[in-house]
Amino acid sequence: MRLLGIGVALAVTAAAAAAAAAAVAMPASARDVVVQVDARAGPWLNKANPKMRYGKGGEIAPVVISGLADVSGETVEIFAAQGASTQVGGADVGVEGVAGEAVDDMPGAGKKYYPSLYAPKVLYPTNRHALMAVFVDADGKLVGRPFAVGQGVRLAIPDGATSLSLGFNDVEFSGNGGAMTVTVVVPDS
Repeated sequence: MRLLGIGVALAVTAAAAAAAAAAVAMPASARDVVVQVDARAGPWLNKANPKMRYGKGGEIAPVVISGLADVSGETVEIFAAQGASTQVGGADVGVEGVAGEAVDDMPGAGKKYYPSLYAPKVLYPTNRHALMAVFVDADGKLVGRPFAVGQGVRLAIPDGATSLSLGFNDVEFSGNGGAMTVTVVVPDS
C-alpha cells in the first residue's frame, strides 16, 4: 500500500509502512462505503474542470462519495476488492490498469490526454485504465491532484474537499465494460 501525504508520495518498506500508518491513523469512528465503479467512468467531471480536461468525451460521470466536508484532515482509505477487474478491449484489467501500458503524461488516441497527466509525476508510472481518485469540492472542482489507487491508498482529506471522485485513467471509455468493486473507508462526521 502507498501512503500519500499532502502532495507527497512515499515509497515505503513494510517496516516503514507500519510506522507511517501509525502517523496517518484511521479515525476512531469510520464506515466502509462500497461502490461499483463503471469501467466507462472518468475520474472527475470535465465540465467542472475546464483547465484539466482529459479523454475524447465518451466517459460517463464518476462515482462520487460525499460527506467529507466536516472531516478535513482526517484520513480515508481506498482499495479495490481482491481480484477486481473490468474489461478493456475484451481483456480483464485489474486495479493497476493495463499491464505494461504506462501512459503517464503522454497523449492517447486523437491526441487527447489521459487523466494521469495531472497526477504528481512522482507517482508515475500510471497505466492506461488504472483506477484513479481525486478529492473535489461541492461544485465538482478538483481539490488537490488526482492519483492512481493502485493496490490501495490511505491519505488525509484536504481542506475544501467535500467528496471523493473515482473513475479510470483512459481517453476512450465507450469500449470498456463491467464495473470494479471499490471500498472507501471514510471517517464519521
